[in-house]
Amino acid sequence: MRVLRDRLLPAGLADSAMFTGRVWRTDYLEPADEHSMAGLRMSYEPGARSHWHVHEQEQVIVGVFGTGLVAWEGLETPELLGVGDWWHVTPDVPHWHGATPHGPFAHLAVTAGGGTQWLGEVEEADYLAGIARG
Repeated sequence: MRVLRDRLLPAGLADSAMFTGRVWRTDYLEPADEHSMAGLRMSYEPGARSHWHVHEQEQVIVGVFGTGLVAWEGLETPELLGVGDWWHVTPDVPHWHGATPHGPFAHLAVTAGGGTQWLGEVEEADYLAGIARG
């Protein structure tokens, strides 16, 4: 058992090969093996977003600051995610998430285990399709 103090955990820039724009990552739970949970906070500057990716296991994303966009394969336009909103991500479904162009966004993410496969950048037209909603 342990309590993790947010103010004591270092944040670093996320890998630019997996994100568009500046994104900060804070790791809370580092998995002991491929079957263990992972937990982190992602903080996006305006316009920043992940690339398309899939997870081998379930994930939950909870908005903690600002308003973000989330999208998955088959969805016509991205959905808005606000503070306190939960998004259940099912395994093996391509998806992306990030900030709107108008403001920053942060979320907590907890993944049940397994790996992540990165698929490629989000097309600008797909990203901007969500702006009309917000």
